[in-house]
Amino acid sequence: MLKLKTLVPALGALMVLAGLWITPDQVANADVISGTVTDADGSPMEGVIVSARESDQSFTTSVFTDSEGYYYFPSLDTGQYAVWAQAKGFEAGRAATALSNAGVESDFELTTLEDAHEIVLQMSGVEYLASLPQSTAADKRMVRSFKTNCTGCHTAAYPLQNRWDERGWGLLVDLMSVFPSSGVPPPAFGPTVERPGNGMALAYRDELAAYLGRTRGATELTPKLLPRPTGESLQVVITEYDLPRTDQPNHFDNGSDWSMGTPSRYIGRAAHDVWVDSEGNVWMADDMVPERTLGKLNPLTGEVTNYAIAHGEKTVGTHSVVVAPGAKTVGTHSVVVDDSDKVWATGEGEFVMLDAETDELTLFERPADMTARVGGTLDVDSQGHPWAVSSNGLITMDPATGEYTHFEAPPVETDLVCGTDCGNWGTYGVSVDRDDNPWFTQPGLDRVVKLDTDTNEMTAVYFDPQELPEITEVDWERRRTIRASQNFAPPHHRAPRRNAADPNADVLWTALYTADQLARIDTQTNEVTAYDLPTQYASPYATAVDGEGNVWINTMNHDALTKFDPETERFTEYRLPTLGTEIRHVQVDNRTSPPTVWAPYNRTNKVVRLQFRTGAEGTTAAR
Repeated sequence: MLKLKTLVPALGALMVLAGLWITPDQVANADVISGTVTDADGSPMEGVIVSARESDQSFTTSVFTDSEGYYYFPSLDTGQYAVWAQAKGFEAGRAATALSNAGVESDFELTTLEDAHEIVLQMSGVEYLASLPQSTAADKRMVRSFKTNCTGCHTAAYPLQNRWDERGWGLLVDLMSVFPSSGVPPPAFGPTVERPGNGMALAYRDELAAYLGRTRGATELTPKLLPRPTGESLQVVITEYDLPRTDQPNHFDNGSDWSMGTPSRYIGRAAHDVWVDSEGNVWMADDMVPERTLGKLNPLTGEVTNYAIAHGEKTVGTHSVVVAPGAKTVGTHSVVVDDSDKVWATGEGEFVMLDAETDELTLFERPADMTARVGGTLDVDSQGHPWAVSSNGLITMDPATGEYTHFEAPPVETDLVCGTDCGNWGTYGVSVDRDDNPWFTQPGLDRVVKLDTDTNEMTAVYFDPQELPEITEVDWERRRTIRASQNFAPPHHRAPRRNAADPNADVLWTALYTADQLARIDTQTNEVTAYDLPTQYASPYATAVDGEGNVWINTMNHDALTKFDPETERFTEYRLPTLGTEIRHVQVDNRTSPPTVWAPYNRTNKVVRLQFRTGAEGTTAAR
């Protein structure tokens, strides 16, 4: 195992907690950047994102303007700063300023964009989907079909920022149906190689090509922008940390400049999942970057440490493996830090564990005769045993002995017909409840399955398909006869994707990806309650439960992190400063009050932190 370090300049005292909670009446005498944002008529603009970045730092700090157009940053290090303000439908305001101990004011006047194409480029995935023509049931069906078949691996903004005729869109669907989610071309892919492609995507191929050729071809979309945030959504300080790659410099287009549109994912992709340990270090799973099996971000210094196992290396617990620069390493998809600060990850079919105290990285080999492989996501029970999904069930391992055990999923009990795929329906999310029972999702079957670890019995909880007026018998027939998944599904599918159990209650929270819903499951009675997300087409991906019982949801098509309060049944969205975040995981740090929220940007190669202003420091009344 080779431990690699990529150093960036120290952040100094930039984001120590004391600096975050400065009150507005202290702004004039503090080392902060503050000011106002107005439109061309001089009216204050609420909900504008204002960002600041020091010239020698590898992170960006962002805040929002209040109802009077006023913003202020927490205490920042002195230095030369680029400051910019962005709002959808407006040209960005930009300034350069030197911050000293006395603080500095930077005001912006934003100009409305007149060119529809320039506005369209600024849109997020949900705004693109909302802007597609859908006044008829047939058109609405096609928008839903696009969302459920063409946005499982990426935000809708990535393809829809482009325009093709019907033939071009058809070719794009053909290509998409055979590409893996990594975006890397499959082996031996070319004009002479025939690949069957995904059956569900190809079933909707011609209808989608005709609709998109008509609506996203020669004519530009009429932008339908979301209103800017207000109220509680403004009381947040956002820090976005750049993740340096080992193989090439980070892409110049990282989503920070909305006028450039949604960036390409291939160069930007790095961290897939994140988890915070007891000391505040952020551990990252990475299945794309060479020389990185796991990464660790120190938020106080900005240092990123890489831990790597060479691909094919089977020595357990070694420190001596030399990984050549750019060499293929064991990639990881999901990461969990257990109560003893051991870092667990899923790595190419086997469990990976790093002991943070010794920096020893261990790859646990499966028995040679075991066909079941460790899948994408995992959790750890109270005994320190990791649980992960397999292709059609659950797999666990005893760290003391290295013994693996596999549990096959129960038979299908719906009217779905899967043909030769019945034994491998696919699983994705897994979470262990407070009784140490793991729950895993099977998106293609619209079900979540519980394993009772006392009896080894499995119970399936099914989600009924959505009853939507635009759904046709063709959609019902395709649901019955073609295998679905979280990435390819009929438009009335729900697709439970990733889940999280509340450690303090008998509740499991599941993201219903294609239905834009959050599901609550009572882990004792299996009773299900579903809540519609506040923004249509958001595509909720994963969930996390903080120490106050709030549920946090990340969304593939919406550049936002969303909080759900189960007591009030109220959602709060926190918009993010980057376009095309494409977040696949969310996690919380309960060492702070309120809890701190972390998430990885899978398209734009960053990790984001949300800290929250409370009381007087979040208002202008004391200013």
